Amino acid sequence: MVSRNRTTVLWLAVVLLAVFASGCSSNASQSKGEAWKPTKPLTIVVPSKPGGGHDTTARIFAQFASKYAGQPVNILNEDQGAGVVAYTKVLQAPPDGYTIGQMAISLVTDQYLVPGVQYKYDSFRPICQIAADPNCLVVKKGGPYDKALDEFIAFAKQNPQKIRIGVSGNWTNHDYVREQIEMATGVKFQRVSVKGGAQIVMSILAGDLDAGVPYPSEIAGQVDSGQLKVLAHSGLQRLAAWPDVPTFTEKGIAVDLSVWRILAVPRGTPDNIAKGLYDIFEKAMNDPDLKKAYKDAGIGYVFKGPDATNELIKASHETYKKIIDRAGLMKK
Repeated sequence: MVSRNRTTVLWLAVVLLAVFASGCSSNASQSKGEAWKPTKPLTIVVPSKPGGGHDTTARIFAQFASKYAGQPVNILNEDQGAGVVAYTKVLQAPPDGYTIGQMAISLVTDQYLVPGVQYKYDSFRPICQIAADPNCLVVKKGGPYDKALDEFIAFAKQNPQKIRIGVSGNWTNHDYVREQIEMATGVKFQRVSVKGGAQIVMSILAGDLDAGVPYPSEIAGQVDSGQLKVLAHSGLQRLAAWPDVPTFTEKGIAVDLSVWRILAVPRGTPDNIAKGLYDIFEKAMNDPDLKKAYKDAGIGYVFKGPDATNELIKASHETYKKIIDRAGLMKK
């Protein structure tokens, strides 16, 4: 009887030691940042309507992210409030890796422009940057404003608020570029707010707008088919797709803003989940077929990791805060 009890005690001790060792091993691997892998579909929340540059970027990216995640990556369009609803949804989501925000410039400006927003530029955990695009000053080909850039600016100066320029929503990058053009040249446009870059393009073609500053992906088809003309863009280098189109800066006009698109998750997302997402996204962004899809769609390919993306957000916050102060836009 004593021998049997001693055997039982020894067996229980072995089991307990094994369980303890397993727990220690698990904790150790978690502390080392073991990569997380999703076990159900992921959602990217996009702050725009379907069809614009944001949406196009997200849908191409999601296609390839699904390939490497082993799970579907769905797109949820939340355009209400010019991005506020989308960002708030991500802010309030569980920090479990399954809700991801695709974010742009309004991330660093909403806290100054929109009363009651719950987030600031540093309220999220950035995973990576996946794109960067300039804004293109575009007019209808063959229309009344189909001019060279200097002629267009000269006309706008002589005719304040005559040229109707479309911007997407309430103070997105469209507005900041418009504001920079006005401040750098002394022109004054008639500002018309519409919903999304796709609507700007349609309105210019219909004659309801005279100009706009959408992204290349939003106008590529119409430019290549000869329906629209790009007078200049806000990047620092000429675009490979349209090498004859000048930048504003090379024309002596201090307009140099480009919109970036990043992916971010709630601030409290654990390290291992953030690392797992980054590993998936890195593979997607390095896929040659994604790069080709970006090029075909007119999306500017840029890929940066979490640290570089965080620095980009901080620098952009300073840049746009100065524009907001200079333009007197601070919310009351």
